[in-house]
Amino acid sequence: MATCKILFFLFLALYISCGKCDVFYKRVGDEVSMNCGAPSNSDTEWKFDNVLIFNVKGKTGAKLKGPSHIVLKASTNGENLKVSRLETRDSGNYICSYSGSVKQHNIYVVSVFAKPGPVLVQSSDAELHCDITGNSNTQVQWLRPPNGQKHNEKSQVIKLKSVTSKDAGQWTCQVKDALTLSVTLTVVDLQTTAVNVSEGDDTKLPCSLPQSVSQRVVGGKWKADHLSDVSFPTLKNTENKGLHWNGKDLSKVNFTTEQLSTKFDVTLKNVQHRDAGKFVCTVEFEGGASRSVEMTLTVFGKNSGAGEEAEIHAAASYSQRLLPMQKNESKNEVELDQGVRSLPGPRQEHYPCTRTAGPNHTTERSRAQDPEKTPPAGPVLLNVLLA
Repeated sequence: MATCKILFFLFLALYISCGKCDVFYKRVGDEVSMNCGAPSNSDTEWKFDNVLIFNVKGKTGAKLKGPSHIVLKASTNGENLKVSRLETRDSGNYICSYSGSVKQHNIYVVSVFAKPGPVLVQSSDAELHCDITGNSNTQVQWLRPPNGQKHNEKSQVIKLKSVTSKDAGQWTCQVKDALTLSVTLTVVDLQTTAVNVSEGDDTKLPCSLPQSVSQRVVGGKWKADHLSDVSFPTLKNTENKGLHWNGKDLSKVNFTTEQLSTKFDVTLKNVQHRDAGKFVCTVEFEGGASRSVEMTLTVFGKNSGAGEEAEIHAAASYSQRLLPMQKNESKNEVELDQGVRSLPGPRQEHYPCTRTAGPNHTTERSRAQDPEKTPPAGPVLLNVLLA
């Protein structure tokens, strides 16, 4: 009992004296250096949470290593202790003893992170942590995006409900104005696009996330209210297969059997006009968040586009055939105005219909009556112009 009382008062004395001890706030991975304040050539002893790190003989410099895990990444000359590559488990009380005196140092290793992770799906919930290991009561100041405005909560853990794009960006935790740490949030949503397809073709119905998210996908599906008789697969996430499509009826909808990540496309086979309409892709996430996106399928007749294209090409070809004739006519008219004799045309008695019908009609009838007397194309054109 007496021994217990002695230990209790010893720890109480150490706790009270720590009001004058050195306090360090450090990031994970940082280095810290602590000074003992012992006179030269003094024997010193360093401990972490009352477990020996080093015992150093002042006159010889001989070191005795203790069982603490700190010894693996620490160095000392007796007067100073340097600890590198700090981890959260390195937070705690460091004591240097010499000649009956004790000096304490409190190290707090701070880490900032988001739960369930930094990439969040829209409308999901998240937590931001500014963990000060070994000192959970210390208040911090959070600065939020986009311009570092002060967040109203000062606790080490803040909760974000139903995140949106406004929550995306850099969140900064300020610790005692001496240390700042940041975490960047990304908020994403499902993506899709409208699809146009010809009747009878197969087409992909697109649905995807722009990148992997921190929340685990636990389910999902495709749905089309106007196609109640069509069987769509459902998303499953199992230990053996991971995230995959689950379905058996491939008569109308085809899908990959490979493990999925961010793409949730399916293929609609032999598309008909009745298939045109709205399709909805839904993906469910761990924690209760669910996102849906709607796309529109438009179905064209198999020959509708081809017919229009043929008419355009036909019109273009017809215009190209007419242009040389118009240029020749213009040239001949100019030459006639300048007094240049045109090529002689055939006698009209040989072609009695020339002046009583259009040029095309005249040519066809004349050819039908006497193919051997069919005039050249040039004279007929000039004859019509003169007429």
